[in-house]
Amino acid sequence: MMVEKAALKGITVLEIGDQLTQFAGKLLADMGAEVIKVEPKEGAPSRKIGPFYKDIPDQNGSLYFWNYNTSKKSITLQLETKEGQEKVTQLLHDADVILEGNKPGQMKEWGLDYVTLSKRFPTLVYCSVTPFGQEGPWSQYQSSDIVQLALGGIMAVTGYDDVPDAPPIAPTGGQSYHLAGYFAAMGIVSALLHRDFKKEGKFIDISVHDCVTVSTEMSLPYWIYQKEHVIRQTGRHALPNRSVRWNLKCKDDKYILVLNTYLDTKRWKGLVSWLSSYQLEEDLADERYVDDKYRAQRMEHVTDVLERFCIQFDSEYIYHKAQSIGLPWAPVRAPEDMIHDKHLREDRKVFASVYHPEVNESFTYPGAPYKLHETPWGISKRPPLLGEHNEEYSINLRTSNLSN
Repeated sequence: MMVEKAALKGITVLEIGDQLTQFAGKLLADMGAEVIKVEPKEGAPSRKIGPFYKDIPDQNGSLYFWNYNTSKKSITLQLETKEGQEKVTQLLHDADVILEGNKPGQMKEWGLDYVTLSKRFPTLVYCSVTPFGQEGPWSQYQSSDIVQLALGGIMAVTGYDDVPDAPPIAPTGGQSYHLAGYFAAMGIVSALLHRDFKKEGKFIDISVHDCVTVSTEMSLPYWIYQKEHVIRQTGRHALPNRSVRWNLKCKDDKYILVLNTYLDTKRWKGLVSWLSSYQLEEDLADERYVDDKYRAQRMEHVTDVLERFCIQFDSEYIYHKAQSIGLPWAPVRAPEDMIHDKHLREDRKVFASVYHPEVNESFTYPGAPYKLHETPWGISKRPPLLGEHNEEYSINLRTSNLSN
């Protein structure tokens, strides 16, 4: 059901792109904007990415496409034709934003670039998402998610510290595109606020490479200020020093992430008291372990004691008890653990059920990434079928007055 008080209700966005723009478009659509996805007649390339519903390849059955295109509408246009270009221009009479992800220069070739359109639509907010920005010697370079993770520094700090000479490893999940999507959505919302006050549009140039480079956590500061590289490490954030074991096995064969460094006196004593209640503290009750430096020099032994402790109990008990005494520990969860987690499903309502009428089924989707209490977030409808809204946005070019 469409939320009447959605934050972006009344805003119309033309999304002329695919993998570079789809996440930003989804964020805007789920906040209430009317996002019209402009696709070629054969459909956006992402419709061909599996897995597919019931493992049957189909342009309307890509689960990948479903995930990134909730709450949107779909129309098909051939933008390389004069008719397609005129239809976009006509749609802009009722639109607020263009979100596009074509190669630099492509929109200008079609007469749909910001400079051209802003002359007729001075309040237009125009956001371009490209791998390396609109200008410069890299603007035409080829790219992909893994290319951006390599160039942006994320791969350099991702890998295994327990394998000699282990190479860098890329994380999965399209992280570079997600980062660009977040920045694009924030830029568009900011430009819309500016438009409300100044009555003028803005051009937003999003470079995926820029977005990744500024999101490498501590690696850049360590090099800038200390001329040191962070160490690639397993299962935790990277630091300049090597870590000990962090993921310890529990009685239920699941792992718990145990952060046992940087503990102040109160938290360390709370941990030792917890172990002592089961007579499993061994020598950690020695007062010398209260000193962080003394403890750091014997961290392998500390971890051995904690390992023998954790294996006696289930991961959920370890997690909640540790948190109750201020320890930042957490279970290492698989997707099915998160799906069935009461806190996520009921307390926070992180997942949303979305009905697909054409197959008469409802599916679980990732839900709100934020809580807006006065203007609630919500998935208004399932992802669009290819060209589903062509008739709704049909344009009679022979009778329209394109000079208005």
